[in-house]
Amino acid sequence: MMNSLFSRITFIVFLLPMLVMGQTDSASSVGRKSFIDKRYFKSYLTDARDIVISPVRWNPYQWIGLTAVIGTTVLLFAQDAKIQKFAQKNRNPGSDNVSKYLFEPIGSGLYSLSAMGILYGCGLIWHNDRAKLTALKGVEAFILAGISSQLIKHLTHRHRPSQNEPSDPGLWEGPFQGFDYTSFPSGHSAAAFAIATVVATSYQETIWVPILCYSLATGAALSRVYDNEHWASDVVVGSALGFAIGQLVVRNESKLKVLPVSPTGPGISLIYPF
Repeated sequence: MMNSLFSRITFIVFLLPMLVMGQTDSASSVGRKSFIDKRYFKSYLTDARDIVISPVRWNPYQWIGLTAVIGTTVLLFAQDAKIQKFAQKNRNPGSDNVSKYLFEPIGSGLYSLSAMGILYGCGLIWHNDRAKLTALKGVEAFILAGISSQLIKHLTHRHRPSQNEPSDPGLWEGPFQGFDYTSFPSGHSAAAFAIATVVATSYQETIWVPILCYSLATGAALSRVYDNEHWASDVVVGSALGFAIGQLVVRNESKLKVLPVSPTGPGISLIYPF
C-alpha cells in the first residue's frame, strides 16, 4: 500500500513539468536563441545583489509581511520545544516513509531540481520558452536560497533539536563557530519554497499549479520538524526566505519585456519599468 502511495505521489511530482507544458507560452524571448547565456549567468550576480539591498526598496506591504514573519518567529521561539516534543511523540512508520521518500528529496533538490530538468527538456522539445525560462529561474532561486540560508546559518549557529539531549531551542553559538550547529534557518524549507514560488508565479493563471507547488513545499518544510532536524521557527524563517527569493527572481526577470514596436511596423522595443 505504501509503495503504491509513493509511486502515485512521486508520479505527480515528476508529472508537474509535463502538465504545465499545456499552458500558453507567455515568455518574451525575441532576440534570444537560448536562455542559457551571459544574461542568465549575470542574473545570479544581479539577483544576489538585489537580495541584499532589496529592503531599501520595499513598499509598506512588504514591510508588513516582514513584521508578520518576525512576529510569528518570535511566538514560535517560545513554543519550539513543545512543538518538537509533539512531533516526535506522534511519529509512526508510515509517516516516516512519506517524509523520507517524498518530502525530504524535495527540499534537498533530488526531486525539485530533477523536475526543473524535465521542465527544461520539455521546453526544448516543444519549443516552449516559458517552460525553459521557468526551469532555469527555478534552479537559480534554489541556489540563491541555499547560499542565503547557509550564510545565516553560519552567523547564528543554532543547535539542531537532534544535537542535544535533552533538546534545547535556546542554544545559539553565534558567528565563526565552524560547521556544526546549523539549524537556523531551514535550508530545505528555503530551497523548496524558492522553486515552488518560481513555478507557481510563472503559472499562476492555472490555479492547481500554485496549490500543488506550495503544498509540496509545505510538506517538505514540515518534514524537517517531523524528522527532528529543525525547530518550527527555523522552518518558518526558511520558508519565508525561499518565498521572498523566488518572488524576487521572477520579478527581476519580468522587468525586461521585449515587445513589437507596432503591429504593422518592423523592429522591437525594450521596455524596462522602474
